[in-house]
Parts: sequence; structure tokens; C-alpha cells
Amino acid sequence: VAVFGNNIYKALDENYEYSPDLRWESVYAQEIGVEFNAFKNRLHVEANYFNKTTKDLMTYAARGLGLKDKLLNGGSIRNWGEELSASWNQNLSKDFSFTVSGNITFLKNKLLSLSDELATAYLGRGFQNNGSAEARTAIGQPIGSFFGYVVEGIYQSYADILKSPPAGALGAYRPGDFKFKDVNGDGIISADDRTVIGNPTPDFTYGGSVNLNYKGFSLGIDVAGVYGNEIFRTWGSLESPFQRVNYAAFQTGAWNGEGTSNFVPLVSQGDRFNYNGSSYNIEDGSYFRLRNLQIGYGFGSALLSKYKISSLRLFANVQNLKTWKNNYGYSPEYGGDATAFGFDNGGNALPRVSTIGINVTF
Repeated sequence: VAVFGNNIYKALDENYEYSPDLRWESVYAQEIGVEFNAFKNRLHVEANYFNKTTKDLMTYAARGLGLKDKLLNGGSIRNWGEELSASWNQNLSKDFSFTVSGNITFLKNKLLSLSDELATAYLGRGFQNNGSAEARTAIGQPIGSFFGYVVEGIYQSYADILKSPPAGALGAYRPGDFKFKDVNGDGIISADDRTVIGNPTPDFTYGGSVNLNYKGFSLGIDVAGVYGNEIFRTWGSLESPFQRVNYAAFQTGAWNGEGTSNFVPLVSQGDRFNYNGSSYNIEDGSYFRLRNLQIGYGFGSALLSKYKISSLRLFANVQNLKTWKNNYGYSPEYGGDATAFGFDNGGNALPRVSTIGINVTF
């Protein structure tokens, strides 16, 4: 502690509290795999199936209201899937050789149980907020599932509003605003109609490479991608600096009268009804990226020996040359933390990096 006059200040303080019943996690895992070479070792294959359940999961509960996070045993989760990788290398002649390789991983996860103590904490209520967006970790669902309203269309007229379930619990609305689905069928639109609208975890991830060598020339290509995940776009739909300063290009097709659009709502600062997180914010996170491309040339030893050089190689390399994606944002990749990830907040631009170099060994 430190004393200043009549005041006593703590010099050290615990970063978090911990449960008095805290205990180590228990991991129950099964894995089966096969690995083999064939065709005179030109083909190499590895295949695995894994099934892992973690019980008494150690996690932090963010309790809010100025209280410290608490480390406790929060419940149990299951991760399972398959991994497959294969490569082929071959010398077609003394001057030409190549190697081709690829891998793919299928992954699923699910929350199996939630402790009572975590269930009463902020995270234990099942969600983390990102503006009006929510990521829920609920029993029986994938970790960090996106949670919100299902958009059925746009109110085209006041007659359309009158024949639809009332939604006044979410705020004032008018023609041009979202029409949300009555998920629970109780005849009104309320917070109880929110449901899982997306999963940020891909069905599978994959990658591959090709390396070619012909005499002194070499070519290397690396690719990677994911498939089956969703992104929650917060810009251009929820309140944000973009909403106040500029608008996204896709909003040029916004509703501006009956029949003009049944997907993009009217552009208005006042219509906060549309800021409710919904399936309108969900985008396809699948992508395929040309991650690395390198071309090189190595000079022969006969030429280099005259100048007492052991090796000389010129190369040009480009990273992130091209990404084929389906979302509007700069990138399809958005991190976060263990229970809230995949939110596109308008950043995360991925740079393209070009390099030209020379490697000389004397």
C-alpha cells in the first residue's frame, strides 16, 4: 500500500476474483487416425477423427457494474471433427519436379452445460453485446452463435403494418422499416422472437500449395479458405460512424416507396427500429484466398564459380494477392474472443505485400 496524507491506496490488487470451489478442467478425448505413404513415397496421406469434451471448463465471468471478473468452472463443451491432409511429390525429369499438397479440417462445437454461477453472470446470461448485435453461447448451440431477429421483408405500406403482428415493443416503425418474423407465434414481435441467425465457426477450413521447379526456375503458390460460416456486419446497418458520415454502396438500393425494395430498409437516422440486430446483418463468411505467390530463379554453379559465389537467387513474392469472398467488408476474417467473434465493425483491411529480393551466398 501507499499512504498520501490521510489516504491509503492499494499498490497491488487482484485482477479478478476466483471461485472458492475452483478445480482443474477435465478433458475426455478420443482420436483415431491413419497415416501412410504409397507409390514409392510420392503420395503421403494423414487422416484423423477427433472428439473432445471439456468438463469443468475454466472461464472468466464478466459480471459488469464495476465488479471484477470471476474465474470459475463454467460448464462443459464438445469439439469434434475430421482432419485430412495429402501431398504428392514427383521428379518428372532431371530438370522438372513438383510438389502438390492440400489439407481440410471439419470442425463442430457445442455447449453441453452451463454452471449455475456462470448462468447468473453477464456471460452466463448467454450473450455478449456488440452494439445491438449479440453473440450467444447457449446450451445445445455452437459457441458464439449470432442471435437476433429474422427479417421477413420490408413494410411496404401502412396496410401492410396493420395486417402484420404488432412490433411496438421494439420502438416506433413505419413503411420502409424491417418486418420481423414472429418466431414464437404469440402474435406480437418482441425480444422473445430473437433466435440463432448465424454461426461464426466454419463448416470446414482448407488450404493447399503447389511448388514447381524447372532447371533454375521455381514457382510457389499457397492458397487457403473457409466455408460455411457467417459474419455479423455492424456497419451500414447498425448505428455507427458510417451511418452518420456516409452510406454503403448497397444502400443505394434502399426502400424509397412501395415496391422499391424488400430487403434494404429506408435510409434514415431517425428509424432506430432498424438498428435491432437481425438476419439483415448476416453475411456469408466463406472465402478463397491466393495467399502467397513466389517466382524465383537460381543461377547455376558453373556461372557463379567464376565470381566465387556459392549461390545466387532472384525472387519476387506477393502476399494476399487476391481474395474471392461474399461479404461487403474489407476482409472476410474477423477475430474476437472465445465467445464473441466474427463481427465486422468496418475495419480489418488486409494489405497486399509485394517483395523483390536477391539471396547471395559466398
